[in-house]
Amino acid sequence: MNRTVKEAAQVLGITENTLRAWLRNSGALNNDGSLAARHINGGNLYMEARVTQPKHLGHRKHYAVLKVTERGIDWLAAQIGIEIKEIPQKDTAA
Repeated sequence: MNRTVKEAAQVLGITENTLRAWLRNSGALNNDGSLAARHINGGNLYMEARVTQPKHLGHRKHYAVLKVTERGIDWLAAQIGIEIKEIPQKDTAA
C-alpha cells in the first residue's frame, strides 16, 4: 500500500512540511521536489506520473507525485529516529 507524502507524514506523526524538509536535507529530494537519482528504483520512494486536463488550458498537463512505499515508511522511521507503534490502514491515515 503506497502513500502520499502527506499520508506518510501522518503515519510517522509529523507534518508534511517537516517530512519534505527532512527529505530535502537528507538528499532524497532535489530542490525542485523531484526524487534524487540515488533513490530511483530504491524501493522506498518513487514518483507517480499523473495527467490532468484543465478546461481553461485546453491541453493535458503532466506532473508527478512523490509516493512512499510501505517499506519506505519503515525506512523513513528508522532514518528519522521515529518509533511507529501502529501503522493505520491507508483509508484511516488520510
